[in-house]
Amino acid sequence: MLYFCLEVSILGIEDKKFIIRYVAIYIRKSRAEGMEDLEKHRMVLIDLCKRNNFKYVEYMEVGTSDSIDLRPKICKLLKEVEEGVYDAVCVVEYDRLGRGDLGEQDRLKKAFQKSNTLIITPDKIYDLNDDIDDTYADLKGFFARQEYKMITKRLRQGKKIGARRGQWTNGIPPFPYVYQRYKDKYNPKGIVIHDERYIIYRNMIEEAIKGIPPQKIAENFNRKGILTVKSNYWRGETVQRLLTDETHLGKIISNKTQGDGHKQKRPNAKALKVFPKSEWVVVENCHEPAKTQEEHDRIVELIGNRKLIGTKARHQTYAFSGLIKCAKCGHSHTYYVKRNEVFMKPCWYINPVGEKCRNEGIRISFIEKMVLEEIKKYKVDFIANETEAENDTLNSINEMIIECDANLQRQKRALEVVNDAYEYGDYCRSEWLRRKKKWEDEIYHTSNTLYELKKKAKSTAKITNADRQKMLDAFLENITETTDNAARNDLYRTIIESIVWQKNGDDIKVIVNFK
Repeated sequence: MLYFCLEVSILGIEDKKFIIRYVAIYIRKSRAEGMEDLEKHRMVLIDLCKRNNFKYVEYMEVGTSDSIDLRPKICKLLKEVEEGVYDAVCVVEYDRLGRGDLGEQDRLKKAFQKSNTLIITPDKIYDLNDDIDDTYADLKGFFARQEYKMITKRLRQGKKIGARRGQWTNGIPPFPYVYQRYKDKYNPKGIVIHDERYIIYRNMIEEAIKGIPPQKIAENFNRKGILTVKSNYWRGETVQRLLTDETHLGKIISNKTQGDGHKQKRPNAKALKVFPKSEWVVVENCHEPAKTQEEHDRIVELIGNRKLIGTKARHQTYAFSGLIKCAKCGHSHTYYVKRNEVFMKPCWYINPVGEKCRNEGIRISFIEKMVLEEIKKYKVDFIANETEAENDTLNSINEMIIECDANLQRQKRALEVVNDAYEYGDYCRSEWLRRKKKWEDEIYHTSNTLYELKKKAKSTAKITNADRQKMLDAFLENITETTDNAARNDLYRTIIESIVWQKNGDDIKVIVNFK
């Protein structure tokens, strides 16, 4: 029988002897430490076990969360402690097991108390079934928790201040950036473009501007053997996130959210609160941009338009998938194949009182013939007058901005009235909170709408007549030779926003809305 003996003279208690043979070593890196510190702690605990002939199992955790549920190694260790697998658990300091709130610390203590498992540090053995050790552990836990809260507070403040100074404080930079240095490029406390990755990113941007959806861009990359930095396949969600990230404009944006929005989060974490774009803190010109503002706005617009298209239509099964809209109700038409020929179905929409739309369908070849005629006419006649059309569009957007701004001011005044009424005692607290939330939600949505309208006003004239001419030439050159439906759909999307269709018997109307 092996004994680990430690003379305990503090607090005036008598010496004790404990029977210890099998132990677990738990090593965890704190926020301020590096991997070399983790290895030092490991050597200290292994030396302790060897000196006392303990048989040991290692649990190493590289994580800084104060929540037990977010640390898989401690979860596994606690389960085995509760089952009585070990005589003791060795740590360099008591607080390495956890610095969570009282609930977390109580959970740790109960696991060790129920199984009579000891906690060993290089300085002391903790028997949590002993009243003095239990009290001492409570004190250690309290001070550790206060220290943790102070550290996290300083880190949050440091990140906010750093972001406002234009420094990168968000962990691993987005593709194609790297932190601080690449070859002869150097940006202290910032990010720089990785040249080889930049070629891939620019390919991504060019494909997106052509109207190719993120999922298809990802599939094209994967087929060519172009993988992510971690040698994984690209995913549509990843491509879309990179295409719409404003970091690639040379900006650092903070104050987007407050709280924790993860599925797995600390029990005491604050609920996620998303701030409107008008409240974001944006620092310009922090690093080299990877795309222009015009490219970004165009991509966001294209992706936004795709969200209005049905899921099946996004698969591009047919040449006009997601493009033909009903003139009566605005819904997208669907298609079917009969005797190897594609037909457009009648509009499927039924309004809330049960009335059918009754916009008729037709053979797709008939629609395509009419659309191609409109495209040729547009190329010859309409493009010369496009500047006047652009001015009309810009005027319309500016009118919407004025109306939206007026609504925003009214909503802010309404919120002030609600707050004043609560101070005067006109509302109880629950009624005030309900009304306050209603107006805050209204202000949030209106602020975002106003932000998007202002962006759209800036980018309305981003495509010149020369650009349109090039796209039309490329379309007419390739459309007759392309037989794959998905490829034909891509071509139509380069120049067409939507096709409005109406049919009542022999009365047929087709309106092509060009980009």
